[in-house]
This record gives sequence, C-alpha cells and structure tokens, in this order.
Amino acid sequence: MPFDTPHHVATTTGHTSSHWVVETTTGPVKGHPVNGAIAFRGIPYAEQPVGDLRFRRATAKQPWRGVLLADRSGDYCAQWRNPKIGWIGSEHCLWLNVVVPRAPGSPARQVFNPEPSRPVVVYLHGGSNIHGSAGEPLLSGEYFANATDSVYVAVNYRVGIMGQLALGHADDLDADRFDSNTGLSDIITAIEWIHANAESFGGDPSRITVMGESSGGAMVTALSATPRVADLVAGFIAQSPAAAMVHSPETAGRLADTALEILRSPDDGEKRPRPEGTGTDLLTSSPQGLAWLTEKVNAASWGKAGISGGFAPVIDDLLPRHPLEPGAALDRPLLIGTNQDEYVLMRWNTLSRRGLQEQSRGFARAVDEENAPQVLATLYSDAARRGEAGRFVGDALFTATSMRLAEQHPSGRAWMYRLDMSTPSLDISGIGATHALDLPILFGRYDSGRGPGALVLGGRQRMAATTQVMQSRWRQFIHEGDPGWEPYPGNYATQLFDGGEKTVADPSPELREAWSSVRLTG
Repeated sequence: MPFDTPHHVATTTGHTSSHWVVETTTGPVKGHPVNGAIAFRGIPYAEQPVGDLRFRRATAKQPWRGVLLADRSGDYCAQWRNPKIGWIGSEHCLWLNVVVPRAPGSPARQVFNPEPSRPVVVYLHGGSNIHGSAGEPLLSGEYFANATDSVYVAVNYRVGIMGQLALGHADDLDADRFDSNTGLSDIITAIEWIHANAESFGGDPSRITVMGESSGGAMVTALSATPRVADLVAGFIAQSPAAAMVHSPETAGRLADTALEILRSPDDGEKRPRPEGTGTDLLTSSPQGLAWLTEKVNAASWGKAGISGGFAPVIDDLLPRHPLEPGAALDRPLLIGTNQDEYVLMRWNTLSRRGLQEQSRGFARAVDEENAPQVLATLYSDAARRGEAGRFVGDALFTATSMRLAEQHPSGRAWMYRLDMSTPSLDISGIGATHALDLPILFGRYDSGRGPGALVLGGRQRMAATTQVMQSRWRQFIHEGDPGWEPYPGNYATQLFDGGEKTVADPSPELREAWSSVRLTG
C-alpha cells in the first residue's frame, strides 16, 4: 500500500446490522465469518505514532464513535518488502486481529458462547525486527483458533528504526524526545487492551499466553523479563526465538550513531537509493525514508551489534535485565523450542569457502570472543561448508539460547521441543526442517510461508500428522500451562515432532555442553 494512503478506521454512526458486533472499551467492532470462526481485523489498540508521537512509546487508544468495521488488517509498519514490490506500509500500523471460534450449534447471529471461558493466545510475528506483519495470510489464525479452542489475537507493532532502535542513546540526540523500547511498548499496550477486552470476545483474561516465532519469539522472551506484564500474562510460547536479541545501552548507542551517520551522508548510489522525502532529520523524514534507513543500518550492523542483531529491545526501565540472565524471567510456564535445521543454507550462500570460513569466525568472535571460537572449531570443524556454517549460526541464535532459557527457568516449568519433520523437496534441497517451517504446520496453512515449497514433491500426509500432534500439545499448554511431557530442567527432556512425537532425554548432549560455556548476552 502506498505511503500516502494509510489504513484508516472505517466507522459508521448510522444503522448497521447487529451480526457479529462486539462492545470493547474503545468502541464497538463488527467482525465477519471466516472458515468456522469470526474475525475482527484491524482493530487499533493505541494512538497511531504519527506527528509528535513518532519515536514515542505507545499511548492507549481513545474511544471512537460508531461501529468500527473490522473487516481487514491494517497497514504494515513501514518496511522494504522485496525488489518486485518495493517499499510498503505506513506509520498507521498499531492494530491487532482477533479470531474467535464459532460456538458449536450457536445461532447464526451469535458470535460465540457468551460465557468467557476460552484461553487467549497473543501472537507476535517474526521478521528480524525489521519486516513482517500480523496481517500475513500465514498468520490468519482461524484454523489455529479452532484447533486450540482459543481466542487468537495477532498484534502488529513497530519494527526497524521506528520501533526497535533506542535512538535516544545517540551522542547528539535528545533522549527525552526519542523514547526507548517503542516496539516493546506497543506490544505491552496491546496486551493491556486484550486483557481489558478478553471477556467481550469470550476469552478468559486470566489465561493469556503470549506466543511468537523468530524475532517474534525474541519479543516473547523479552516480555518474559518485563515486570509490567507480570499481572497480565499466564504463559509464554517461544518458537525459534533469537533470545539474545537485546541491546545493551552501549550497543544501542553505537547503532544509533551509525543511523545518524548514514542519514546525514551523501547518497552512495546503491541499488536502493534514498526514497523521496528521506531528508536528514529523523523527525521529518518520510516513513519510506525511515524504512530505507532501517535497511542501511541493518547492513552496517555487522561487528557493531554482535549476536544481538541490528534491531532489538534495549535494557531500560521497561526491560531492566537481559532475559538470558539467571533470575531475570518471570515465573510463568514456558514452552520453547527450535527446528532441527534452523539456519542451514540460509546465509552467506554466495561466498567462497574461504569467505564463508572467515564470516563464521567473525561471527563467533562477535558472540563471545573468549569461548565461541573454540565451540566453532570443535563442534563445527568444517565451517567452510555452507551447511556447517549455517548450523553454527542457527545454534548460536536459536538453539543455545533456547536451551539456556529452559534450563534456568525460575521454577522449572519449562518444556523443550524440536521440530525434525522434513519433506522430499526439503531433503533434496538440503534445507530440511528449516527456520519457519513450524508456522504452516502449526497454523494449518500449507498454502502460505514455507508450505507450498515443502510439498512440491509430496509429504502432505506426514506434515498433516505433525500438525495434529503439535496443535494438540500447544492446545494443552494454552489451556493448562503444561504440554504434557517431562519438563526440560534435570533430564533435558525434549519432545521431537516428526510425523509423530516422542520424548528424548538430552538429544544433543555435545551441543548443549559445548554452548553452556558461551556468553550469550552480548
């Protein structure tokens, strides 16, 4: 969607059908039926961060007049989509989608069982904290909501420069004008809205589980160390979380300074030139210009951010401790895990063998200069091979951090899983159970994300069997706070999903022991 035509709330003050209308604290919303559920899409949960609210933490949404026609998702937050589509989105992007299963046998006009009883799942999308949207077809949620008998809420939040970089730490910016953790504040504000309105959608506000994948999983683990949600969230599900994606104030300062240097420097004439309206001022640049700056800073962040990445939450009053620090996490049930082949063939695929090896060693030093290079040399001895280099990066970003979080859970109520399922096409390509393969499986959307490519040469029956067992375990955790297998601390029990499922004690002891000595907090 063009930047000059942001998504606006459509309301009516005249007569409207009472079908699928729900009252909320900010006004009535009208949903629509979809695949055995009722969907309410594009509900604003905060004031849109435009004008004086740019680079400010989220503020609660003021009530609207009339009935909000919640019939479509809102805008993406400003970002680069791909070379074919280009720049998309706007700053009018603080909204959420709610999907409620239809009550069995309910009258056609009744949205759902009026007794608030279902648990609520709050989903946070991935995208390296610079891309993505709650409105992706993959995340539509109706199949997941029905399979888990839950109220599903997908939250859109600020990414990139506008949401995931503490610009106030720059040497020559006013910290009072540039709030830190704006993206994290979006999510917290959304959870507060959801908690206040859960009963209106038939949900139980005392049973809210926050769930996310990849950088969305990292936002989940950051929330798990955020005291402000202690009375709002009952449990956490972190799928392939890049849990080390948290900036220290020093790292945030280096990256913020880099952003200003890039913004104020002459155009270098590269493939993605400055969009019109970029300017040299963060407060007046167009959203498209800030999305361009996000891409530039992300490319320049190598060596400046280490394992925490170019864009992430920062340690501050909202997030006082790194979630990987012992004792930082809230004592809430945690379901966490990874895919067997997270990063294989996903990075550096154009480098020479020597270049690949140098990149691997450089990444190891950025993770933990004292210990990570030894892990690379011992456990991934042929780092010049693309598969081994990718496995090292994937283990650093996802597997090692997940093990660390599960092992040091405050009360031991942490459960680990691993998705091992692959298909003929994924096996032939060498990708295997790659990053984000869990999403079409869990959401039942084989037509989106990695689903179509995974099924080119067959394998649907095996994928469907994996969907059934994973959805069943997720449903049990969402309803009871326990997925039904042995917790991870102690025996390192891990549930392996591959058509069926089985519990294995410590399936990768060498990997676990090797990474136990590595500092993962940046």
